[in-house]
Amino acid sequence: MPGPEPCDLLVRGDVVLTMTDGLPEIADGAVAVTDGRIVAVGASNDLAARFDPADELVGGIVMPGLVNTHGHAGMTLYRGLGDDMPLERWLHEFVWPAEQRFTTPENVALGTRLAIAEMLASGTTTFTDMYFFQATVGEVAAEAGIRALLGQAVIGFPVPGCPDIETSFRKADELAATYRDHPLIDVSMALHAVYTLSPDQLRAGAEHAARLGVPLQIHVSETTTEVANCRETHGMSPPELLAETGVLRAGTICAHGVHMTESDIALLRETGAGVSLNPESNMKLGSGIPDVAGLLASGIGLGLGTDGAASNNDLDLWDSVRLAALLPKGTGMDPEAVPAAEAVRLATRGGAELLGLGDEIGTLEPGKRADLCVIDTDAAHLTPAYHPTSLLAYAVHGSDVVHTVVDGRPVYRDRRHLTLDLPATRAAVNKLARDIASA
Repeated sequence: MPGPEPCDLLVRGDVVLTMTDGLPEIADGAVAVTDGRIVAVGASNDLAARFDPADELVGGIVMPGLVNTHGHAGMTLYRGLGDDMPLERWLHEFVWPAEQRFTTPENVALGTRLAIAEMLASGTTTFTDMYFFQATVGEVAAEAGIRALLGQAVIGFPVPGCPDIETSFRKADELAATYRDHPLIDVSMALHAVYTLSPDQLRAGAEHAARLGVPLQIHVSETTTEVANCRETHGMSPPELLAETGVLRAGTICAHGVHMTESDIALLRETGAGVSLNPESNMKLGSGIPDVAGLLASGIGLGLGTDGAASNNDLDLWDSVRLAALLPKGTGMDPEAVPAAEAVRLATRGGAELLGLGDEIGTLEPGKRADLCVIDTDAAHLTPAYHPTSLLAYAVHGSDVVHTVVDGRPVYRDRRHLTLDLPATRAAVNKLARDIASA
């Protein structure tokens, strides 16, 4: 009789939440992993008898890793630099001046390393980036072992590392060539916004992305000022302008989408574009509250994001999960508006599908890449545990994550980083922060 077959990793939990259709919950379940892929999901006793693992992890809730669909990782350097002001003033008086002076490849690497440490420690296994020096971001992400969708920021005026828009396009070309077949890193074209790019520049960016065969990401209808200025200048809403310039298309990631009309949403649905919801950042900047329930009902693709740490001010995606579930209940006075399970889906499967990665990640099922996290439920605020999705949406914090696995590799284990030196990173960031503060 043949013995157990070898596998690289067996992850066991009190509950395995697969996030597949029907949201099955496997009590006392396990996930077996070999060569970075899930090979089996089922009852813990069955898999323990079937497999001989080289390594093993144990915890409370085993679930797909979180997918952060919008952010600016290097901006952790500016966390708390300018608070309690609207987006336009925040950008012009604090962020852009600081970036012109301090956003260098070395500093972006440092800020990204800190961001990744924060994300891995709270169960995020994939992040989307829109920032400068993306070749550096890719190197740091690959070294840390996290999955990333890079996006060299394209802006219509000189920015760090790119004196003109042609340089931004060239760097996007280089990124696409470098990471074409990388197991963890994908590339997008990150057009900043309708207020930083002309229609001709938007059109050029869309055409460039099409030639490269990469998706687009862009800030869309984040504030009422943005929408009003776009209508005054171009005679149309931001989504209408993006549709006219070819930016709205299947796979386009529209960050925020706070102030969209029914016709705007119809445009997204018709073109196949989706929205990354960032409610915490929107609320902090006073930009408004996204219509989570309405967007869900529209049928367009949705995921959750944190935005950058300079406007959030953390990268714990569980806060976005909670807000995605709670805000529609409060604003619509409807406790059934967005169920807990739906909010959790947005942070996992929904995010993966929004980024075009739904065939590889977002659920725990054989054949998928093994991106997962494990929640330690042995805490007062997680007791008792009647419904796992209820705990995840309303009670779990990033600090409850005990293990994080990306592509079958444990990168955060027993609440300790295995691929990053967090104390050294924090010390370097704090040293740089003194220079930023004095400036």
